[in-house]
Amino acid sequence: MRKINALVKYELINLKRGKLLWVMAILYIFGIEQCISAMFTFGENSLTLVKLIQVSWLPLNFIMIPLMLLSMKIGENDDELFKTMNISLKETMMGKILTLIIVDIIILALNLGVAIIIALINKVSMEYFLYQIIGYIINTVICLIVCNFLGLLIGETFSKYAGSVIGFIAIIISFVILCNFYKVSNDILPVMDINVMTSKFDVIAYDKRYLYHNLFWVIMSYVFFQLILIHRYWQENKRQALFKLEGTLVISIALCAFLGVNVYSMNPKYYDIHLRDNITNGKYTNDNHETFFGKEDSGYYVDKYNMDLTINDGIENYCSMEIKIDKDNINSLELGLYKELTLSKVEVDSQTVEFERTNNSFIINLPREYKKGETIKVNTHYAGKVNTVWTQGKQLFFIRNNWMFLGNVFEWYPKLNDSRVKEYNLDIKFTGENKIYSNLDGESTLGQCNLSGKDSDIFLVRGNVKERQYKGYLIVGNEEIISNDKECDGLIDMIERENLKEIKKIVSSPFVPGATKGKMDKPYEKGYLYLRE
Repeated sequence: MRKINALVKYELINLKRGKLLWVMAILYIFGIEQCISAMFTFGENSLTLVKLIQVSWLPLNFIMIPLMLLSMKIGENDDELFKTMNISLKETMMGKILTLIIVDIIILALNLGVAIIIALINKVSMEYFLYQIIGYIINTVICLIVCNFLGLLIGETFSKYAGSVIGFIAIIISFVILCNFYKVSNDILPVMDINVMTSKFDVIAYDKRYLYHNLFWVIMSYVFFQLILIHRYWQENKRQALFKLEGTLVISIALCAFLGVNVYSMNPKYYDIHLRDNITNGKYTNDNHETFFGKEDSGYYVDKYNMDLTINDGIENYCSMEIKIDKDNINSLELGLYKELTLSKVEVDSQTVEFERTNNSFIINLPREYKKGETIKVNTHYAGKVNTVWTQGKQLFFIRNNWMFLGNVFEWYPKLNDSRVKEYNLDIKFTGENKIYSNLDGESTLGQCNLSGKDSDIFLVRGNVKERQYKGYLIVGNEEIISNDKECDGLIDMIERENLKEIKKIVSSPFVPGATKGKMDKPYEKGYLYLRE
C-alpha cells in the first residue's frame, strides 16, 4: 500500500505542477455560468433543480477534453524511478486509478454542491431532491468514468508510442463522439443521457433504456481498462493472463453489443404533429406520417366513448364508440389511431368487420350504407407502446413506467380530432404509484382510475408531479413550480386572459408545439394543459 500511496502522491504532484487542473477549473466555472444563463433564457426565472439537471451536461462537457488529457498524461507516465522500486502492474494501475478517483470526487462534490444550493433556494422536499438527484449523480459518474478510462487507454497506447500530438487528436475525436453538443437524441451517444431539449416535466427517464445506456458505458469503460491490461501483459509476455483477459474482453464486447442493440430498439418514434390547417386531405397515403384530422364534412362524428384501459409500459384499450351519422350513403368510416398501436379487432353493431390500416388512422368498411340520423356502435381493441419525439429529439407523447402524457391531437384512441364535445367514460387499470390527472372528472387511486365527463378531447398526465389547491384552482405539476406563488399566479392570469374562467384545473405537461392549446382546434373545456417548455 505504501508504494501505491507514493505513486498517487507522485501523480498528484505532477498534476499540481501542470496547467491542466487550472484549465479544468476555469472551464468548469464557465460551464456553471452557462448553466445559470440557460436557466434565465428569454427572461424567465428558472433557477430550479429540474432546469439545472436539464443543462447539467454543459460543465461536464466543457471539462471532458482536459479530463481526458489529464488521464492520458497519467496513462503515459512510466517513470524509471518506480521501475527501480519494483512496483507491480497491479500497484501501478491502482495508483493511476486512485489518482483519477480523487479528481473525480472533487468534480462530483462540486456538482452536488451546486445542486444542493439550488434545492435549498427552492425549498424542495427531501423526497423530491433525492428523486431528481439520482440521475444527476449517475450521469456525472458515468461521464467521469468513461473519460478516465478512455484517457488512460489513449495515454498507454497512442500517446506513449505515437506521441502526444496523436494522443491529443484521438482525444478530440473522442470528445466529438461522446459530447452532448449538436446531438438532439439520446441513443448510445452522447455518453450523458439527458433529454436536453425537453420541458420541465421530464428530464431523465428512469426506464430500461436509461439503465441499458448506462450499463453499456460502464462495461465499455471496463473494456478500455481490459485493453490497457492486455497491452501491458503483451509487453511483459504474460501469455496465461493475456489469454484470460482476451476471453473476458470478448464477453464484455458481446454484452455491449447486446445492450447497444436493445437501446436502439427502444428509440422513440418521430411523430409529425400538425395543425388542421396544414392538412388539406383527411385521407392518408403510405407516404404521409402527419397527424390525422377527419374531414369536416365526413358525414359522421363520435358522440360517446367507453374505454376499458390497461396502462403499464404500453397501452391496451377496449374502446366502444357511438358514432352519429349526419349524412346519407355512408359506407365507410375513417378514424385516427397512432400507427404504432396494433389494431386487432373492429366490430360494427356487434358484427366483426374488415378494416384497412393506414399510417395514423384506420378505415372501416361498413356492412351496409347508413343514412342520416342513424347511430353506429363501433367496438375496437388495440394495444402497443407509445414513445414519441418531434423536431430536435424533443419528447412528445409517451407511456413508460410511472410516467405518461397522452393528449392534444395525438391519436392514442380512435378519433376524428374534431372540436365537437363528446361524452367520455374511462375505466383505467395501471401499474405504479403515480396518480393519473385528466381534464375529466374522477378519482385516481393506487392501480385504478375512473374518469368521466364531456369535453372535446382528453388528456392523461402522470409523473413525479404534485397537486396544490391555490386560490380556488387545482394546480398540478413539478413541485418547484406549484410551490412557487408567482408561478401559480402567472398560470391563473394566463387562464383569465384567455377567458377560460370556468376552468379550475391546471395541469403541467411536456411541451406541445403550437401556442397555448398545442395543435388542437380549440382548448380543453374542463382543464387547462400547461404546455410551455
